Amino acid sequence: MKKILMMALMAIVALGAYADDEPEFTVTSGSFVDVVRQPGKTATVEFNYLDAKTGNLRSKSLTDKTLREKLATEDEDVYKDWDDILENSKEYFVKRWNEEKKKNVKMLEKGKGDYHFVFTASAFDTGNAGASYWSVSKRDGGITVNAILEIKDASGQTVCTVKIHRYRGASSRNLDFKFPNFKRRMQMFHKSLAKDLLEDVNK
Repeated sequence: MKKILMMALMAIVALGAYADDEPEFTVTSGSFVDVVRQPGKTATVEFNYLDAKTGNLRSKSLTDKTLREKLATEDEDVYKDWDDILENSKEYFVKRWNEEKKKNVKMLEKGKGDYHFVFTASAFDTGNAGASYWSVSKRDGGITVNAILEIKDASGQTVCTVKIHRYRGASSRNLDFKFPNFKRRMQMFHKSLAKDLLEDVNK
């Protein structure tokens, strides 16, 4: 009985680490809906992560090490291929976003659009490959970020900002059962980010 009670207590504590009253997306200025719901308009997107602090956002513990420093010292292969990994994951974001292009601004992979979306992360949790592989949840082990999304018009003026708080994207678990790695977690994170932004903020 004591063992059962102890396991139940540990489960409650683990769940508490995820508990947070603050929403994942909060529009802090302007109107996300007014910007996005403009069929015929276009936008581009960029993601700035390397200067974000790293750590475990699930337990709300961060280190002084930036993502740039973490990758340079702990994962040289990822650091060396960072630009290609980021560009590839951006393609996942753009593709998923444009599945709703009849209703919204169309996202361009290159060039100049009517708007420019800039994601700047202040905290970046790289996730956990083991958790993403074994968990029944498609979000466990996925990348988690704190960030600000700025949407700028063609003149460079910010017309909307969105606070992103402990957003946990999809993990890289899939049906081929290959062991997940950072690149695949990045791909799935950006794909789910586009979907959740449109569903949760663009209402």
